[in-house]
Amino acid sequence: MTGNTRYRPARRRLGSAILAMGVTSWWLMPAAGQYPTASIGAGEASAVQESAPSEMANIDDLPLTRLASSQSSLYYWNSIPVGDSAQLLTLFCRACNVFQGTERDVPLVSVLRDTLGDEAKENDRVTYIWLLTYAHPRLEQRILSAIPFFYWLGGRGAGTVSAHDTKPLMDLSAPEYPMTVQTGRDLLQRTAFDPMMTPVRASTQAYGGNSQDEERLHLEEAISYLRQAPVSTDASALTQAQLDTVVGRLELRRTMLGGLVNEKKATSVGMQAGFEQERIRSRNWELLRQWAEKTGLIFEPMSLAGNQSQYAILWFPQKESIEPRGSSMQSTWKLLGIRNPWTDEGLKHWEGPVYERSFDENGSLKVIPLAVYSLNYPKLPLVLIDFREKLSGRRREMRQRSIGELTAGVFGLSHFANWYFYMGFDLHRFVAARRGKAVDKASRLDCYSEFRMELALDQSIDPAFKKGMEQRIRQLGVNPLEAAPQREIQNAFARYQLLESEAGENGRLMAQVNHQRRFELASFGQSEKTKLAKSMLHVATLGLYKEQAKHGDISIVDRDRRIAYQLYYLDSVVQAGTPPEIAYDSQRIKSSVGELSSLIPAVSSDSVRSHAEATLEHLKSVSKDEELQAECTTALAVLKQNDALRKTKPAEVAALSHVMPVGAVSPNRER
Repeated sequence: MTGNTRYRPARRRLGSAILAMGVTSWWLMPAAGQYPTASIGAGEASAVQESAPSEMANIDDLPLTRLASSQSSLYYWNSIPVGDSAQLLTLFCRACNVFQGTERDVPLVSVLRDTLGDEAKENDRVTYIWLLTYAHPRLEQRILSAIPFFYWLGGRGAGTVSAHDTKPLMDLSAPEYPMTVQTGRDLLQRTAFDPMMTPVRASTQAYGGNSQDEERLHLEEAISYLRQAPVSTDASALTQAQLDTVVGRLELRRTMLGGLVNEKKATSVGMQAGFEQERIRSRNWELLRQWAEKTGLIFEPMSLAGNQSQYAILWFPQKESIEPRGSSMQSTWKLLGIRNPWTDEGLKHWEGPVYERSFDENGSLKVIPLAVYSLNYPKLPLVLIDFREKLSGRRREMRQRSIGELTAGVFGLSHFANWYFYMGFDLHRFVAARRGKAVDKASRLDCYSEFRMELALDQSIDPAFKKGMEQRIRQLGVNPLEAAPQREIQNAFARYQLLESEAGENGRLMAQVNHQRRFELASFGQSEKTKLAKSMLHVATLGLYKEQAKHGDISIVDRDRRIAYQLYYLDSVVQAGTPPEIAYDSQRIKSSVGELSSLIPAVSSDSVRSHAEATLEHLKSVSKDEELQAECTTALAVLKQNDALRKTKPAEVAALSHVMPVGAVSPNRER
């Protein structure tokens, strides 16, 4: 794990040098400054093409056009019944496919919702999610991904879809499984492969890094699609709470301990992630607009696949020949990530396509495209496409990946044994980030993932302009496991047809629903430690072990889900610590307390019963409504008396049965 001891003195000197360089840079170099926050709506701009020279016809010679339809009309849910007690909901993008000259609705994401066959919403549960736009890596792609310093795409991806490819992207009822799998892989890498010779260590590090990047790429795709999904309170779509939970689970899967977060926190994470995304986007929007105004460039928002305000393009006014005067703008060009176009001789003698665009009521201008930016990067607008430097982004990705593979794969540097090196390296990255460098590899990958698929799905851009951008964005792909977006869209249709065929009464999806219910019955009320231990056992047995109840009694599943729903609702009511009847309907609260009081005595889990008791005590203490307090007192009395009966010896139960209250339930009826 620590590498060859002969290199230790040199590593220490290297780490000390980087540390000194980072400290010096911190003191000598000014920061990029604070970023203002603003919220600006998307603008519209018309475009009229000016013909380009014939010899440059292969360079994006057509402008952007705007899509007239709204976002809500682009994305919709389609429901397919699964047996008589579940449904398969699929998110479609309307008319997003242009293969063979036909317009077809593209299936993007499918979720399995177990409704238990009734109309009630409180006992519905989303259990599985599938990313349909996913092309399974071919064998040659996997081999190439294990070659260190190989940063080229290994192919377009698998062209066929089999039953194995319908494996869900995530099992939402067991979010700890992916976490334990990744932990096991990391331990295997550090304990078994890293101490081996350099070829083995470098190959396994390269394959592991590419696999993690591919997984994150597809997780971000699914999150991006679901953020555009409509919500509804009926059976035609996911509710807002269900959608927030699904997005939250996908977001948490990208973190180290995200699988340990409960459902309530996952829903909050999904909701807050959307707010944070809007905050970042509005701030980057204003930043890029201000920088464009300061440098004399033209800022224009860009819509892809109905997603407003996520991307923008900067234009250079061709007729202007003098750089705006004022203070030095060298730092601004660094933040923009492009070369100064006013001193670029290539633009002064530009032979490429020129567009005549109207940005306001003052008339049209002849402009040249400079760069396309993603507004979703956390720190600043991120350059995705530089129309003058095709390989600038690729060099950045290759350089950062090479450093990682060189330090961990070749030299075998460890974060524990070689902490001084990584401390200096992280300090240097921190200073570079303050100077406006996009050093966050994971966030760059998220922006790239969103843009490549939304560009492939979009039909609002002229095909020639779109093709040119696809050629340039492909240069950022350095993972051999990555598939072409067009292949992923093609496979989406085949994968959806497989799921549709398996949704029958005796299909595989209904069998998965039944297995899921039995697993849910077995895990209801278990502590997080118990769930984690059984998750580790599941991983250790390569998925063969998964605790399940002997019988999937749908009535008990319904009861457990209703209890979980009422506890979630009451916990939300008392969370603020103020009288809940002020902000919530008191009748709705009383109804929830009454239903919980009638359901909880039949539960044998001590953790669930103690949770219910604590929630009712808290509700009683914060409420000022006497009727609600009386309801809580009655429910607590029933719960405590039932606890006393549960602890009574079986021989004494018969003697006490004649004094059992109406709301109590006999221990013989408990599961």
